[in-house]
Amino acid sequence: MTNPYGQQQPYGQQQPGYGPPSGGMPAPYGQPAPYGQPSPYGAPGGMPGGGGDINAIKDYKGWAIGCIFLCWIIAIFAIMKSNEVNTYKMQGNYAAAADASRSTRTMCMIASIIGGVGCAFAIVMIVISIVAASTATYSCYGSYC
Repeated sequence: MTNPYGQQQPYGQQQPGYGPPSGGMPAPYGQPAPYGQPSPYGAPGGMPGGGGDINAIKDYKGWAIGCIFLCWIIAIFAIMKSNEVNTYKMQGNYAAAADASRSTRTMCMIASIIGGVGCAFAIVMIVISIVAASTATYSCYGSYC
């Protein structure tokens, strides 16, 4: 390793002024903090919320895709948010992944409610039109009956 002045430093020795970060070293990825010491993320298990399993954050992708048939405009945004959940989980940004998961669930719920109300309205309108058509009377004018 060469320093800015062109002098060779032995391997394993650091340049002056460089050292471990203040506040100690964070726990390695995936390992819980040692007993009695706080995690670098502020919660046990190394993940916000206290869990250690990143798979606990759901992406609701299946529900979002199914909402295409209920309210496709909202479903498209729900699918995009669902993709963000996986992206944030891969980046290790668990707080943003949990937030995107909640947003996906909310959008899917709204699309499901709108689709359910729309289907119920369509069924009621079909029944009303069938009843109206069956009770309609036809009258004859003149000699055309």
